[in-house]
Amino acid sequence: MATKPSNSYLRPGPIESFVSNGLATSDYYFDLPLRHTDSTSKDTIVVFARKVVAVERQTDSEKMPWLIFFQGGPGFQGPAYNSGWVKSAAKKYNVLLLDQRGTGLSTAMTVQALSQFKTAQEQADYFMQFRADSIVRDSELIRETLLAKCSDKKWSLMGQSYGGFCITTYLSMFPDSVTAAYITGGIPPVFDSLEDVYRKSYNSVLEHTDRYYQRFPLDIKRVKKIMKYLATHEVKLPTGAILTPRKFQQMGMGFGLSGGMDRLHSLCLQAFVSFNGKEEEELSSAFLTEMAAQEQIPPIYAVLHESIYCDGPGVASNWTASKLLNGEFKSKIVYSVKEFEAYDDDSSKVVYFTGEHMYDWMLDDYASLQPLKECADILAKCTTWPKLYDAEVLAKNTVPVAAAVYYDDMYVARECSEKAAKGIRGIKLWVTNEYMHSGLRDNEAVLTKLFKMVSGEIDVPIA
Repeated sequence: MATKPSNSYLRPGPIESFVSNGLATSDYYFDLPLRHTDSTSKDTIVVFARKVVAVERQTDSEKMPWLIFFQGGPGFQGPAYNSGWVKSAAKKYNVLLLDQRGTGLSTAMTVQALSQFKTAQEQADYFMQFRADSIVRDSELIRETLLAKCSDKKWSLMGQSYGGFCITTYLSMFPDSVTAAYITGGIPPVFDSLEDVYRKSYNSVLEHTDRYYQRFPLDIKRVKKIMKYLATHEVKLPTGAILTPRKFQQMGMGFGLSGGMDRLHSLCLQAFVSFNGKEEEELSSAFLTEMAAQEQIPPIYAVLHESIYCDGPGVASNWTASKLLNGEFKSKIVYSVKEFEAYDDDSSKVVYFTGEHMYDWMLDDYASLQPLKECADILAKCTTWPKLYDAEVLAKNTVPVAAAVYYDDMYVARECSEKAAKGIRGIKLWVTNEYMHSGLRDNEAVLTKLFKMVSGEIDVPIA
């Protein structure tokens, strides 16, 4: 068992530890306040974090610096302890993989757990405690606990995608706790409106759809056939849910990740059942099973996704993605059965996919989200969100920050990231077209370069 720090936030009991694949791990559970800013509240939640260090550094790990990782999302648990970049970082740091509140082994945000609340307003009040400001406050209490006996009580931050949003909040709230920060594909659009963010997102996924058809031109007809079939048949998934055309269009979500287009192409190839080389008008079980897997959307992601762009009181998300879809992007993306029939013999007419957008209709179409419909509507209208970023603090930032900005990022627009970076003093940007949004996962060289940017081994201009 690992040595247990003495602090009231650490959950009582033994700390489980194990060694695997050259990595030594220690699992920590913390009892933390649900409402950090409400001193009268006694409600707590459990937050889980796993420390990972290379086996060869295990004996001197107490002298090693710490690095906490913030996962993308919102609403997704920390990465596997043995992923490529973790193995690399664990030779230099005590790496702490955080399951952000509401995810993974932390107190899970599930539909079942939310059933304890009597009203949708109570659910909404609970959800409001799961944004970046709360995640950062959790992390500060964890830092105070785990680094209590360390000579250097600061730690470094690393964040992928939404994790970069969390880091920017951290730098706004607790910069004196941070040694350095590393961001991959995740500088938040601090100076852009929600409409501007989603407008760029839609235009990006339209461009990615065009590239998809350039790579797989025969999929133009395959996709039309699938969409027309879904529009004219009630197709049940193995889960019992109904597969609608607009659900299938959401498969464009993967276009901005390495291998995403290839996965959709493979799905289209096996979409229909084939007997003796002839296609029958019935969707295959393989296709339906894969589509059923897409039904599992974390509640935090579904309900709070648009709120991550609401920086402070007076700003409401108001289902912005839905509003734009039904407005300026309707003619490109929304289709009727008659349009599919007209498109059949016109290869210049294509079906466009959607990307990282949460829609109001998803609370009807996705069975797992239906119990959250009223709650989601309340949060979409909410105008009392706390501030996430402090422009004055960021403008005076003294923490070394290195960020990888992906030139053609479909999820966090490069233009928005570059604009936001101008408000973070001293940040070093690496703008690259070598990697997609999944660059950190795809190649540990991404992290190595960021380390060298902060250490000065690589000279990169300051934004």
